[in-house]
Amino acid sequence: MTPDKELSHLTDEEYLIHRAKERHATDPCAAKCWMITAQALFPKNFGIQFEVYQTEKSAKNVKEAAKCLGIMLREFAHEPVLWQEVESIMVALRQSTPDSHMTFLTYLFNMLPKDVQHSMVAAAAERSQDTMTRCRLMLLLTTTFPESTTHHGLQLVESLIAAEKHCPSPLNPFRRMLVCDLLPRLLQTQGLEVRPKTLHNLLSRAIEFYITYVTTPSRVLQGIMNGDSKIEDPWQQLFTVSTSNREVILQRIQNLIEGGARLGGPKGEGGEDVREVLYTTLTIFLHALMDYTKRLYPDFNQETTSTSSPPMTLVEAFIYPETEPSEPSLVVPSKRPRPSLDDDPTIPIITVSRPAPPGAPTAVVGGLGVGGQGGIAAGGLSQALTTAIKCWDILKSYEQLRAEFVRLLESLGSELWWWLRVFTVDVLIYQGRLAEAARDLRHTLTQHHTSMQPTAFISTNLKLASVFYALSNLSGAAEAVLEVVRQLPGWVGMGGLTSELTVTAPPTHRHLHVLALTRPQCLQFATTLLIHALRQRVVVDRHTDDFCIGHLITLLQYEWPKYSNTFEEVLQIIRKQGVFSYPLFSSYVTTPDILEEFMYLATKEGGSLQLDIIPISQGNKQQRTISTRGVDRDLKHDFKLGMKKLMLRSSEPIEGTIVTFLTREGSLLHQNLM
Repeated sequence: MTPDKELSHLTDEEYLIHRAKERHATDPCAAKCWMITAQALFPKNFGIQFEVYQTEKSAKNVKEAAKCLGIMLREFAHEPVLWQEVESIMVALRQSTPDSHMTFLTYLFNMLPKDVQHSMVAAAAERSQDTMTRCRLMLLLTTTFPESTTHHGLQLVESLIAAEKHCPSPLNPFRRMLVCDLLPRLLQTQGLEVRPKTLHNLLSRAIEFYITYVTTPSRVLQGIMNGDSKIEDPWQQLFTVSTSNREVILQRIQNLIEGGARLGGPKGEGGEDVREVLYTTLTIFLHALMDYTKRLYPDFNQETTSTSSPPMTLVEAFIYPETEPSEPSLVVPSKRPRPSLDDDPTIPIITVSRPAPPGAPTAVVGGLGVGGQGGIAAGGLSQALTTAIKCWDILKSYEQLRAEFVRLLESLGSELWWWLRVFTVDVLIYQGRLAEAARDLRHTLTQHHTSMQPTAFISTNLKLASVFYALSNLSGAAEAVLEVVRQLPGWVGMGGLTSELTVTAPPTHRHLHVLALTRPQCLQFATTLLIHALRQRVVVDRHTDDFCIGHLITLLQYEWPKYSNTFEEVLQIIRKQGVFSYPLFSSYVTTPDILEEFMYLATKEGGSLQLDIIPISQGNKQQRTISTRGVDRDLKHDFKLGMKKLMLRSSEPIEGTIVTFLTREGSLLHQNLM
């Protein structure tokens, strides 16, 4: 049978297509001539038009292929094969890492006229039988054509809400698309009218989704979210409208509250719906609370420690009282100028221990510690805290808001949020309600002592110690801080000290510090608190017990010479007494400057003080003091030898010495502060 007879069953159109395909591999130009002829003879034949499209696509002629595709979409919109090709293009548009073929299809789509692009995506979404695919195409429509958001955005909202009714958890792909992809776009669309009820519903769903997301372990998320990529910060996406708009929201709420709006009813005096105040304030509150929590606990909700930043905790910190030049200061003043306090002593100074490289100091602006990292606003951690407290106060100020706020928190499962309990204590500390904070902290330690993780136990005791000290309960403060010290020998966490634990300010002001829960900074806080407590007892209260003085001298070594002024105060007291006995001196005091001062005090020039601080040899048991007035030379020899031995120990790490001192002698120190 001849070749022509073999093809006799083909129609004329099919015959021309066959000839073109036959020559395509060996002679592309001839194949193209066959297709041009076919197009001229049969312009209304879909098979010929599609083959022309395939030929141009194979040759990577993106412009000609796009022209053919546009003609087919206009002339042959009902052909199934065409829509299979459209589906391939839609898949390519949604790829985050496309291969070369997908990239070509994307170029092809971009070569089409805008109206053709729009109609193609809209038609593909309408034809899709899969709910998720249809929603993704509608989202693609609003992304590619922002002007269509006013029309298609709310339709997509309804589709997503209807689709997730069959999902048992807020963590599902439909809610993710709604919260992370669509909602920020809706909020940025100018002229989009969203009914208040719909907006409140969307905000509620966003809150529920994000809270559930951040409190669910990552391994569980991987199974629930169907392989969707990690969400870095959906709250930031929600507030992407602009920073100024976020501030406008807060100011608008504040004006509404201060304007005396009737929040007990359904609407305020200005026609403001109370639910708008509630949901908006709640959204900002939870965003700030999450920001604050993640800054305190960088590994929040992580199954393993994955960052180099330590957890932190808010404590009552210390102030160098501003003094006249003639008056003694507690410590050698810091070279850094004191912060601006804006003449408002009710606003605490907040400083932050930052895991920043050396030489990158924390600026203090307007009474708030401000660092380089951004948070809910430029102030970072301190701004997140103050924003959360402001919203918390608004939500607690009016019965209508408070009742709805409590109901929403219960629906979100807030009784399991340990980080909310941390925040509520920090609110009490920030607002100066220290007696309430102390009760809450003691209750936590009593009820959960056996089940608390080491980080929580140390953090809670640090807070309690700082609160007790601020309440002038020196015994309670010492007891709590010594509980922290007992944990330090096995505590992991290195790093430097903080320079912000004490600031210079008028005594009417308060200072809060966000302390890094590392071994050095926990010990620094413990020694600083005990130094202040012992100085209060010795210098201010004039309780000149030798053991109190000795304990104070021992602790001054940790950050020597920071507290050299306090040491001078102590020396004046010892000189006035003329005698000093501290048996623990030879076990823990190794700082050369301090040793030299005591060696001088034992000389005639230094006052020939009687010092019982160095153990004497067996043969001198009858004489246990040292002076320069007619004492046995053997005693002077024992004293000098003992001081030389202490000098030789001056290279020993002071951290280990102080930890050993507080661990072994903590009970005695505590008794001296009772």
